[in-house]
Amino acid sequence: MRKIGLVLSTILFGILFIVACNDSESTNFAEGNGKVNVYLTDAPFPIDLVSQTVVTIDRVEIRKQDNDTTEASFITIMEEPFEVDLLTLSNGITEQLASIELEAGTYDMMRMHVTDSKVILTDGTEFDLKIPSGSSSGLKIKIEPALSIESGQTSDVLLDFDVSKSFVAKGNWKGGKLNGFNFKPVVRCVLLDRAGRIEGMVSDTSNVALENSAVKLWMEVNDVDDDSLLTTGFTDEMGYYQLIGIPEGTYYMTAELDSFMTDTIWNVDVLKGESTQIDFVLTPEP
Repeated sequence: MRKIGLVLSTILFGILFIVACNDSESTNFAEGNGKVNVYLTDAPFPIDLVSQTVVTIDRVEIRKQDNDTTEASFITIMEEPFEVDLLTLSNGITEQLASIELEAGTYDMMRMHVTDSKVILTDGTEFDLKIPSGSSSGLKIKIEPALSIESGQTSDVLLDFDVSKSFVAKGNWKGGKLNGFNFKPVVRCVLLDRAGRIEGMVSDTSNVALENSAVKLWMEVNDVDDDSLLTTGFTDEMGYYQLIGIPEGTYYMTAELDSFMTDTIWNVDVLKGESTQIDFVLTPEP
């Protein structure tokens, strides 16, 4: 049996689902089973006017591949209301959603049911958001590559809930005017044993830490658009950021902040199980 855990994380309003093996655990599993732990994480929200971004998840399911049927069925791994402020899940912080034993085999998709969502501004204004029909019936998230659960082992899966793409502000928020938000959840799923992390500092040319700098990770060189943007993080009051659950590979990164010129770093290599240090220095606009 293998143990698998589900973790919720937000990376700029993101949920990351990470998978890791632990053969040294002494947990006794039923024959032919493993365990999964599910965690949630989030990336910081880029709007200074927002104090909380709250979602309620009442069910999480996982699908096992079945070569004998045309439609594989989903298995419920979490079934109780879970409310979380995604803004508390930034810079590597995660929240466990589920821990359950599953049959050994290959699992290729998650399904998350979101029942409520709201945004609370720093002045106390609260917006209750409409849940898209696809989210209430179940937001499908592909596990790529598929999760292979082996007997007697444990896996951790991280769901990365991208806040910046999931909560779209209405109105001229840069001018301090918000009319509400559209909620369109964007979630990716990552296997931890195949992922690494990137962390570092953002400062200005006087070596002063820059808070709320947007640090973006891009998948394709010379293709700066939403399709090639993998994830985004924001620096804390010390100028520190951390992006977790990054699949092994080569990327490029940008750091940006109002009144500063964007800094770009090319050929950023990420290795599974390792941390890559990337620091940025932003130059004030002339």
